[in-house]
Amino acid sequence: MTSPPTVRYRALIADLVAASRRHETALTAAVQSHADGIATIEHDLAAADDAVVAATARMAHAQRLVAQTDLASGALWDELKEVRGRRGRRLGPVPPPLPMPEQPAATVTDPIALMESAAARIDRARRGGEKLPPLILPLLFALGAACSAVVTLVSALLQSHGPAGLLAGWLVLLAAPLSGLLPARDLADRWFGARLDPGAIGLVVLAGMLATATIVLA
Repeated sequence: MTSPPTVRYRALIADLVAASRRHETALTAAVQSHADGIATIEHDLAAADDAVVAATARMAHAQRLVAQTDLASGALWDELKEVRGRRGRRLGPVPPPLPMPEQPAATVTDPIALMESAAARIDRARRGGEKLPPLILPLLFALGAACSAVVTLVSALLQSHGPAGLLAGWLVLLAAPLSGLLPARDLADRWFGARLDPGAIGLVVLAGMLATATIVLA
């Protein structure tokens, strides 16, 4: 049975209203999605701008640090040449920086700290080093004796290998009492910031002579 025209009209109106509502809903969702996308893009652009500004600031700081380091290096190099006297003339200009391997940020060495350490060592060299503390003297004696004992044993081992070894062993034996001077100098410089005075040098050599004589006589 065919529906009256009024019923079909009402159905068409209802479908039209439903379609209009779906259109409005889709349009609202599209507009909101577009606004959210624009907001996300603007946020990303703002974050990128902030990153660029921060990177530029870090680069400017690094450039200033490099310039300050170069100036400080040049000044320290001139002071080192002055302290070394005539030997300082052979040093020439400031050497170029060496390429450093990539390191984690936590392990990168502070150049300012290195400059301060170098300045302290040059100042110690100009003043002749700090005074040796009395407690280091027994340590120097033991170090001189130990080094001489090791060298003397090496000499004895060389002397047991024919005429050439005998000659080499005697030459090494002659140097045995003096073998503790270099380790003693490094010990005094690294741990106490001091230089070996004549008394300390004599103590190290005396300990070496006693140790060498004891091992040879034994």
